[in-house]
Amino acid sequence: MKIAVLVTKLPLQGIEARESLDLIFALAAVDHQVSVIFSDDAVYQLLKADDSAGLMVKDFRRSFKLFELYDIEQLYICAESLRQRKLETNELMLDLQPLEGNELSQLLYTQQHVIKA
Repeated sequence: MKIAVLVTKLPLQGIEARESLDLIFALAAVDHQVSVIFSDDAVYQLLKADDSAGLMVKDFRRSFKLFELYDIEQLYICAESLRQRKLETNELMLDLQPLEGNELSQLLYTQQHVIKA
């Protein structure tokens, strides 16, 4: 089953961002074809320079390394979200494919399910 997970939550603020990652891995573990799209404030989850040591919370972003283990290769980022936040792809800790609005719409249209997390 083709499932897109649209990740939109800020990092390290509450548990929503961590829960969306847990959902992605759970879906992939039962052999769904998962596409992950980071959009809106979720793009901040991907910044290399962000340091959570002073926040006294566990940095869940180390789990991004598990994408490869779970064969999650469809990793995308909303290009408009990057532009709105004045960020560049070289500032990100993952290699993601930027999608413009029409490309994002086309990707979502090809999925059997879309989950906003």
